[in-house]
Amino acid sequence: MPSSRTTSAYTPLQLPPRAMLSALWRVKSLMTDNYANMVAASIAFYGLLAIFPAIAALISIWGLVSDPLEVQQQIQAMNGIVPQEAVSIISQQAIKVSTNPQAGMSVTAIGGLLFTLYSASKGVRGFMAGLNIIYGEQEHRGLIHQALINVTLTLGLVLSTIITLAAIALVPAIIGYLPFGDLLSSIMLYARWPLMLMLVLFAIALLYRFAPDRRAARWQWLTPGALAATLLWLLGSAGFSIYVRNFSSYNETYGSIGAVVILLMWFWLSAYIVLLGAGINREFERETSTDTTVGAERPMGDRKAYAADTTASQDAAEKSSAG
Repeated sequence: MPSSRTTSAYTPLQLPPRAMLSALWRVKSLMTDNYANMVAASIAFYGLLAIFPAIAALISIWGLVSDPLEVQQQIQAMNGIVPQEAVSIISQQAIKVSTNPQAGMSVTAIGGLLFTLYSASKGVRGFMAGLNIIYGEQEHRGLIHQALINVTLTLGLVLSTIITLAAIALVPAIIGYLPFGDLLSSIMLYARWPLMLMLVLFAIALLYRFAPDRRAARWQWLTPGALAATLLWLLGSAGFSIYVRNFSSYNETYGSIGAVVILLMWFWLSAYIVLLGAGINREFERETSTDTTVGAERPMGDRKAYAADTTASQDAAEKSSAG
C-alpha cells in the first residue's frame, strides 16, 4: 500500500483512515526487516529463566502471611489465557515449592528472588535493544544511564508481575473473608481481570516511553501501540491456548519438555507482540509532521527521535527521486 500524504495531526485519533492503514501496512516490513522474531526469542529466553525462581520467591513470601498452597490453587485461574500446559508446569512448580517444609522466607528464596531480578533485567535489556531497533534509534546513553533505566524498568516489571499474581491469588481469598453477597463477590472476582489488563497496558506504555534511546513520545502517541499490544496479547494468548490444546503435537515431539517449550513459545509470542505495538507507534508518528515528543514544539530534525524527525512521505519521495 502506498504511503499516505503527511498530515499535521496532534493525536493519533486525528489521523485519517488512509494514513492509519498506510502505517499498519509498513509495520509488517518493519518487523521482518529488523528481525523482530529473533529479538523476541532472546527476551523469551530470559523470561523463561526468571519464571521459576520468581514462583519460588513469591510462594516463600506469601508463606509468611498465609497458606502457600493458595497461590498454586489460584494459578489455575489463568487457564484459557495462558496455555494449559504452561499453567500446568507453573502450577507443578508452585506445588513443589509450597509443600517444602521450609517454604517460608529463606536464603534459597532470597537467592531465587535475586536470580529473578537478574534474569528479568536481562529481558528488559533485550527490550531496550529491541525497541531501539524498532524505533530506528542507536544506543548513545552511558552505561550508568542505561543501568538506571534497566533497574527502574526491571523493578517496575517485577512489581507489576507481583501485583498481577497477587490479584489472582489474593482477591478470592480476601473476598472469602468479607461479608459480601454472592452477586457482589462475583462482580469483584470478574473485575480483577479488566484491572489486570489495564496494568498490562500501563506497563507496556512505560516500556515504550522509557526503554528506547530517544526523546520520549507524548502519551497519546504511545497509546495506540500499547492498546493494540494488550488486545493482541490477550487474543494471541487465548488463540495459542486453543491451538496447543486442540491441534499441536508439542508433547509428542518434545516429550517431557513439551510443556517447557510451550511456555517458551508463549513468552516469545508475548515479546513479539510488545515489539509489534512499538512498530505501530513508530509508523503512526511518521504519518504527521507535528512534533510528537514531550516538551516544547521543535522543528523536524531537532526532535532527537527518528520517528518524529522523519515522515513516511519523505521516504517515498526519496525512493522516487532515486529511482
